Amino acid sequence: MKNIRLILSIISCLLIAACTSTSHEEKRPEWIDNAKAVYPSNDYLTAVGQASKLDRAGKNAKANLAEIFYVNVRAETNTLTQATKEESALGVTMESSTSLQRSIQTETDQAMSGVIIKDSWLSPSGEYYALAVLEKRKAAMSLNESIMELDESTSDLIDFSVNTAPNSISSLNALREARDEQMARHMSNLQLKQVSVSGVPTEISTRKIERLIAKKLATMEVSVDIDSARHTKSVQSGLSRLGVKVVASANIVVAAQADLTEPALINGWYWLRGSYELSISENDQVISRKRWPVKVSAKQEDLLIPRLQDRINDKISQYLTELVSDYPTL
Repeated sequence: MKNIRLILSIISCLLIAACTSTSHEEKRPEWIDNAKAVYPSNDYLTAVGQASKLDRAGKNAKANLAEIFYVNVRAETNTLTQATKEESALGVTMESSTSLQRSIQTETDQAMSGVIIKDSWLSPSGEYYALAVLEKRKAAMSLNESIMELDESTSDLIDFSVNTAPNSISSLNALREARDEQMARHMSNLQLKQVSVSGVPTEISTRKIERLIAKKLATMEVSVDIDSARHTKSVQSGLSRLGVKVVASANIVVAAQADLTEPALINGWYWLRGSYELSISENDQVISRKRWPVKVSAKQEDLLIPRLQDRINDKISQYLTELVSDYPTL
C-alpha cells in the first residue's frame, strides 16, 4: 500500500511539472491581441494588462479599461467647464469644477464595479497578461440609475430656487448646483453611450438652467453702500457685468470694507497687507460674506492706498461673482 501511494505521489508530481511546463510553452492566446474575437464588442468592453506579477497585471488591465471608459468623458468635462466659465455670468468655479470631476470619477467607479478578470496567461519570458471584461448591460444599468438620480436632484433644486429659497443668494446657489448636476448628468450620459445603443434624453439642459440664472440675476435690484465714490462705481460696474440692475436704494445691498495692517518698510519697499471683504444683505440681514487677502508694495508710502484700490478694482468682477455664486461664508 505504501509503495502504491509513493508511486501515485510521484506520478502526480510529474503531471504537475508537465502542466507547468506546458503553460509556459503554449502559444500566445488570441485575446491578448484581439479580445473582441472572444468577447464581442456589442456586449463587452475589454482591456489587457501586463506585468511581472499576476495581481499587478490584473490591476493594470482594470486601469486600462477604466481609461478607455473615462478618457473621452474627461476631455469633454474640461471643454464644457471651460466653456461655461467663459459664457456664463456665474460660470463653473474651482469648487464646482472639482466637485464635477469627483462626481464623474464616482460614476466611472460605480460602472466599473462590474469588471471581471476573465483570463490570464504567463508568457515563456515570465511576463503575465490579464484580460479585464466589463459586461455593457450591467454598466448601463448602473449609469441609468445615476442619471435618474441626477435628474431628480436637478428638479428638486430648481423647485427650491423658484418656490422656497429664503433669499436671492440661496436661490442663485440652487440654480448653480442644478446646472452642475446636469453637467454631471451629461457626462454620465456620454459614458452610457459607450455601453448602450443610445443615451437618455434630458428634459432640462444646462443651457436652460443658465437662462434661469440669467433671468434671476436680471430681476435682482441691488444698491451699493461704500464710502469711496470711486470704489462704489467699480462695484456698481462689476454688478452690471453680472447682469444685475444697480439702483440707488434696494432691499439687497452690497457693502465693502478693507482690514489693513500698518505699512511696513522692508529692504527699501513699503508693504501694505490685509484683507478685503464684500458682503451682501437682503432686508437688513447679511446672507453672504467673502474675504480675500490683499498685498501691495511701493517705493513711496503714499502710493500704497492708490495701488491697493487699483488692485481691488481689477479683481472686483471676480470677487462679486464668488460672492453671489459660491457657498456663503458668514
